[in-house]
Amino acid sequence: MKSIHFNNNDLSTIRNIREHLYDYLLVFSCDPVTEAAIGSIKQYFQKAYGCEQAAHLRPHLTLFNCIIHEHKIERVVQGFEKVARHTAPFRIKLDGFNRYEGGTFYVDLEENSSKDVAGLVKGLKSETFDHLTKWASGEFRFCSDPHITVARQMTPEQVNSAAKEWTYKKFSSSFRVTEMILLKRSLLNGSKCQEIARMPLLGLPDKALFVQGSLF
Repeated sequence: MKSIHFNNNDLSTIRNIREHLYDYLLVFSCDPVTEAAIGSIKQYFQKAYGCEQAAHLRPHLTLFNCIIHEHKIERVVQGFEKVARHTAPFRIKLDGFNRYEGGTFYVDLEENSSKDVAGLVKGLKSETFDHLTKWASGEFRFCSDPHITVARQMTPEQVNSAAKEWTYKKFSSSFRVTEMILLKRSLLNGSKCQEIARMPLLGLPDKALFVQGSLF
């Protein structure tokens, strides 16, 4: 029988890489009033339907997430900051509830607000896609359907029960977003997210466009 030889240097390299891999999350936070309202709904889902996943997470709107080595995230942050500089603060309006077949129940956005978020995300993707494709291939995702999660990983029974009670309920709220928040979480030991950057939306003119316009 052939013996199997493990290269300890290779194993050490793998461990070292894993220790520096982080799950990064870019989000919009809600204002305190909206956060409290959605938080109470999360708690209701936990008590009434037994939905534990996301029950204790602060309500937020995810714009982007990826798993990438911490030494490769700086270029991504620079791209996000560039988009933030040229994006003006705007208001997000929430309108009712919806669900995904995979077992997620969420608060939906009003159509125009959804388009505003989609436009921002398009800019984020344009500024970082090439870098992410090279360094986080297959492990990054930009928001394609803006929403705020109430519960996730629900069983079909939980989804059916919640749908009967909540699908047609009215829910409306709005809040102004003035910054994006970048969080990171280690892949080791189930660590919690920690905030690493805030990127204010400044609405500054694009210098390139300004210079081009001044020529005419």
